[in-house]
Formats: sequence, C-alpha cells, structure tokens
Amino acid sequence: MLQLKLPDPRKCRLFAMLIALPWLMNGCGGGSLSKGLNNIQEQAMSAVSSYKSAKYYYESGDIILARRAALRTDPNRPDYADAQALLKEKIEPARLKLLRHYRDSAERAERQGKLYLAKDFYLKTAAVWIGDDKMQKEADRIDLILRQKRLDALAEQRRKEDAQLLEALDRYDPPKGLDPQDTPFARELERAQDRVLARGRNALNAAKRELREGHPEVAYVEAESYQRLRPGSRLGDRLMQDVREALPKSLRIPSEAKSSRRTVRSTSSSRNKPPANVTAEQIQQLMAEGKWLEAHDYAMMYRRDGGDDADTLLQSIDKTLKKQAEEAFRTGQMAFQQEKLDTAVEAWTQAALLQPENRDYTDSLRRATELQERFRILQGNTNADN
Repeated sequence: MLQLKLPDPRKCRLFAMLIALPWLMNGCGGGSLSKGLNNIQEQAMSAVSSYKSAKYYYESGDIILARRAALRTDPNRPDYADAQALLKEKIEPARLKLLRHYRDSAERAERQGKLYLAKDFYLKTAAVWIGDDKMQKEADRIDLILRQKRLDALAEQRRKEDAQLLEALDRYDPPKGLDPQDTPFARELERAQDRVLARGRNALNAAKRELREGHPEVAYVEAESYQRLRPGSRLGDRLMQDVREALPKSLRIPSEAKSSRRTVRSTSSSRNKPPANVTAEQIQQLMAEGKWLEAHDYAMMYRRDGGDDADTLLQSIDKTLKKQAEEAFRTGQMAFQQEKLDTAVEAWTQAALLQPENRDYTDSLRRATELQERFRILQGNTNADN
C-alpha cells in the first residue's frame, strides 16, 4: 500500500513554487506566478535533486517531479542508490498506474461521447507519458472536435438571432389608413434600429476580446455577426481577416444556408425552479430561511419580470453569497494546510457553488480534486505500458 501524504504546511511556500500550483500559494498567502516560473522550477529541481526530495514529491502525489528528482540525483551523492531504488520500486510503478488509469478513462469517455472529459484525461495521460507526444496529440484531436462543435452551434444560434433583429426592421410600416409617417411607428422602427446597432457594437467588442483570449472560433461568430449587422464596414473586414488568420486550418466554417434542428435538453437541479410569477415576498421568505441560492434564482426571475425592487434584493443576496463563499474558501485553505484533503474539497466545492464565476475558487477546487483523485488511484500497484 502506497503511503501518500499532503505537503507539510511549513514547507507549503517552497513546494508551491517548485510545482507551480497557485492554489497552494493562496493557502500560504503567496502571490501570482511569474512568467519565468518554469525556469525557476528547473533551477530549483537541479539544486535539490536527491533521494529526500524525490521521496517528498512522491509522497505529495507529484509522481513526475519525483521521477525527475530521482533521475537528476548526482551519482556521487551518498543517497544516489536510495533514489534509484525509490524510482524503480515505487515511483515508476505509481507513474504507470496513473498512466493506465488516465488513458483508460480517456478512451472510455470518448466512446461515451463525453469529449470534454476525454480531452481532460488525455491531457492527464500526457503529463505522465514518457518518450513522445502521442497523448498530447490525442488531446489536441479532441480539442479540435470540441471547437468545431462550439463553432457550429454558436454560429447557428447567432444567425437565427440576427435574422430576427433584421426582420424587425421591415415590420414597422404603418397599415393602410394611417399617416405613412405615423410617429408611433417611426419610433418603434427607430428602437428596432437601435437594437441592431447596439448588437453590432457588442459583437465587435466581443470578437476582439475572444480573439485576445485565444478563442478564434467564438471570435468568428461575433465578427460574422458584426459584418451581418453592419454591412460594408471596413473595420469589420479587417477584424474578420484577423480572426480567419487565427482560426486553426482544420476548423470548418459552417454554411449559412445549413440549418439543423436543435433539441432542448432538460436539466436537473438540486434547487427548485422558480414559479412562473415570482413575488418579492417569496424571495424574502427564502432569504429568511437561509436558502440563498434559491433566493438568487427567484430574484433573477423577478428582475426579468420587471420587479421594481429586484436589483436591491439581488444586491443583498449577492453580498451574502460572496461572504459565505469567502468563509467556505478559507475553511478549505485551513483544511488543506492541516492535511485534510477531503474536507478541503468539500469546502471549496461549496465556495465554487456559491460563486462559480470566481476563478480562485473553481481553480482551487479543480486542482484539489485532481490531487484527491491521484491519491486514490495510487492506492495499489498495477502495470501499464510506456
């Protein structure tokens, strides 16, 4: 049975710097990682490579760093033989067990059509795969499939939405008997034109942002929308040129003539769906009962229905959710430092549920869950190729 343990809290800052895990740095009060962290990590590894450091990384669940430390141990060191024995008897079997688990999980997820999971598992396999980039290529292959699906679906949806906006421009001709310049109809047409112009501006800004953030397929959808709503714009032409240059060559632009039916999938939730007509009293009752997530759902529906005090209610709810999320995150940090990984995952899950838009919470949960999974996989010995 492999004996695995979390990092000693007193060594947390050094450990975080060496293995580049921002969530550990948060737990120790550290700052953001610099661009040159990889070089620092390599230098640190060269300086501390030994049986002791290899054993430390192994017990902390970072099998690849343990392997590197063992391989880089100076043959002239007195602990060189111990480091090589650790590599052969524990580190390498653990790496092979992780490799087999991740690779099998990736292939199973792909067969089941869960491509986002397949990509994640192929990336995990690549992290413990030695010798070539075969698994990275598998992850890249799945990534392109996902991006194509994203492009197809978003393009189809946006084209429908834009068509509805543009069709509205032809719906405000006064009927027979009214003045051809009827003021109410003219105002409605002006409002329809304003909606088209506003959507075009939003599409332009969104395309630039998505392009900067490395999502050229999403940027394409936005740039195409801008060209559709603002035909003849030279700015739109230049933007589209930049987007097309950034698009992977293997991505196919869906034809505008192609239309497919979309099936609305039902979703399940642990929270009750808001009723058709939400009242402020219902929201306040949920707040009094401490059901803040449900209160938030109700308040969002209330605002969509034009509730006068919806914004005030939402501000109060969001403030409470933020406070609860911060408390849950701190609880997770303390639990992690005390080597209580399951408790940390539970607390960070709650923090991410309360504020899913907070990247610190979601990233910490993801990495902690990966570490938790890794520890569980390594409770035993199996063989694998590579």
